[in-house]
Amino acid sequence: MSLTGEQSASVAVPAARQRRPRRSSVRHGQASCADYGCARADCRRAALRARRRRDQDRARGLPARVPPHAAARWAVRLREWGMSAQDIADRAGLSVTLVRRVLRTPTQDTTAPDIARTSADAILGIPLPHRHNPGAPGLTDSAEASWLLADLARAGWPATTLAQHLDVNPRTVAEVRDKRPRLHLDLALRIRRLHRDLINLDPAGYGIHPTDSARTRAAATRRTPPTAA
Repeated sequence: MSLTGEQSASVAVPAARQRRPRRSSVRHGQASCADYGCARADCRRAALRARRRRDQDRARGLPARVPPHAAARWAVRLREWGMSAQDIADRAGLSVTLVRRVLRTPTQDTTAPDIARTSADAILGIPLPHRHNPGAPGLTDSAEASWLLADLARAGWPATTLAQHLDVNPRTVAEVRDKRPRLHLDLALRIRRLHRDLINLDPAGYGIHPTDSARTRAAATRRTPPTAA
C-alpha cells in the first residue's frame, strides 16, 4: 500500500532527524523543518505545500533549481533597506543559513550552486520595507542607534521588548546594537524615539520580570568595554 506524503514524512522521521545540523536555524512551520524529521502538523503541511509547488513546476517544464543571482541581488537590496538576514528568512519562511549563503553569492560567479526555485521565489516575493519618511536618505551610520540600544539594555529593557516596540526581529536589535555598521534611517529615528520614551521608565512597571531586567543589565555590563583608569 502506498503512503501519502504526510505519512511518508512521519515514517522518515528517525533517519531525517540524524541529518539536522546541530545549530540549525530552521523553525517550526517551515517546509525544511519536516524534511529534518519534525512531525508537527504545521511543518508537515508546509512540506506538502512545497512538494506540490515543485510538482507543479515540474509539470510546467520549469527546473526545480535555479541560479541564485536574482534572489541574491534582491536580498542585498532588502538588506540595504534595513532588513537583516534573519528578517528576510522569517519573511520568506526559509532558514537564515540559506539566506546568508545567498547574500554572500558573488554577482558574476557562474559556479555558485543553484537554489530551489521555491526558495528564490520566496525571497523575490518580499516587498521592500515601508518607508515612513520617503524623502530621507536610505541608510545612516549606526553609532547613535547602537549607543541608544545599549543604554536601554543597561536600564533593563530586554531586546525582545525593544524589538516588539520597533516592529523588527530581536536579532535585528542585537545586530544594530553590536555590529551592524549602517541601518535604515527610519529605523534609526524609531530607535531614537523609543529611547526617549523608555529610558526614564521602570521596566518592572511595564510587565518586564525583574529577573529578565537583571539578566539584561548583566549582559549589557559584560558587553561594555572597561574604561581606562
